[in-house]
Amino acid sequence: MTKTMEKLKHLREKVADPDFQQSRGLSNEVSYYILAFDAQDQPLVTEEVSNMRQQLNRETVGMDIVEFNLYQIMWQLLDDMGIKEDALEMEANDGIDYLIEQLNNALEMTSSDNLFVQYMQQHLPEEPVIVFVTGIGEIFPLIRAHKVLNTMHQIITDVPVVFFYPGTYDSLSLSMFGESKEDNYYRAFQIN
Repeated sequence: MTKTMEKLKHLREKVADPDFQQSRGLSNEVSYYILAFDAQDQPLVTEEVSNMRQQLNRETVGMDIVEFNLYQIMWQLLDDMGIKEDALEMEANDGIDYLIEQLNNALEMTSSDNLFVQYMQQHLPEEPVIVFVTGIGEIFPLIRAHKVLNTMHQIITDVPVVFFYPGTYDSLSLSMFGESKEDNYYRAFQIN
């Protein structure tokens, strides 16, 4: 069994635990978790997230899992603003660095109320049990995971949030694909 499969098995056990679902036993810490995995295991992770959402839904086990795919959200937001095609052309014409700067401006990523946070707030059911955040590797390097993590705390405080991160997390810093270090983030627990 690969390390990623072990982590996914452990996550499945955790999400079935009522203490995990209700964020009990964390000494008033936020219930944010990071499941870091080898990027080559992305298809396995995608399949297991889908399986968990289907098999552990409220009708069968009594819980809801809400998934926010950052990659899909980004394209939806750009489409809603009418600049999706411009963004695609911008990379070809002006390069990736310029595109990153413009996307971060358009999505208001320096704001604590950035467009990702607004989208999640609008699409969050009144009583979710667990939130899964996916699409983190697909959105890199356009948007950095720590920018979303640092702003989600203002809208999702009462339920567990699990970030599926293709890279490493050492309880202090994130490293996308195990290579590109992001800013420090120390508020999440590791899923091992």
